[in-house]
Amino acid sequence: MKLLNLIGKQMQYPKGFLGKVLFAWMTPKTIAHARWTADLLEIQSEDKIIEIGFGNGANIKLLLQEAIRGSVTGVEISKTAIEMASKKNAKAISEGRVKLHLAQGNAIPTENEVFDKACSVATAYVIEDPGAVFQEMFRVLKPKGRAAITFPVRENFMRFKPVATEGFYLHELSDLEAAFHNAGFVNCRTERNDRVKFGAHCILGEKPTNN
Repeated sequence: MKLLNLIGKQMQYPKGFLGKVLFAWMTPKTIAHARWTADLLEIQSEDKIIEIGFGNGANIKLLLQEAIRGSVTGVEISKTAIEMASKKNAKAISEGRVKLHLAQGNAIPTENEVFDKACSVATAYVIEDPGAVFQEMFRVLKPKGRAAITFPVRENFMRFKPVATEGFYLHELSDLEAAFHNAGFVNCRTERNDRVKFGAHCILGEKPTNN
């Protein structure tokens, strides 16, 4: 049980050597979720993108491959993630195409209406109040900007024993959809992908122009 608790805590807040090991183990399992999310967002070459919870930065590299003349801003609570992502994206950071912030997803340190796209992959179940994060994503998106929230299928993920430890919030799909809609997003829809680890849902929507 102690090992499960340790793994669970590291999944919620990766840090130090064990955090790096966890990222190395998790990334191959979640990178397909990230590719799917990028496809659903229909990223354009000059898009400015923000990612909440970027992990070791592998997703950022994927996003930059689509936004070849754009940029990616990342927000993370883990110093270990910042360190790893900074190394993985060092060239893009030096070119000014990537900026990383140590911050909570419910307090994004940027101005209003900056980004064309916003996403978060595999973070919903470690956030106590995802609605507050969705509201911040809405705030920083430009009108007509699109957002995507991707997370494992709850029933499948619940079989993964570490999620039974303290600090996981296994939100119902309907609650996440309601929180996303209540944040202000319109044209909302939820896609499902059973070809990736645990299966995945992606909630999609856009910011209206009349705000």
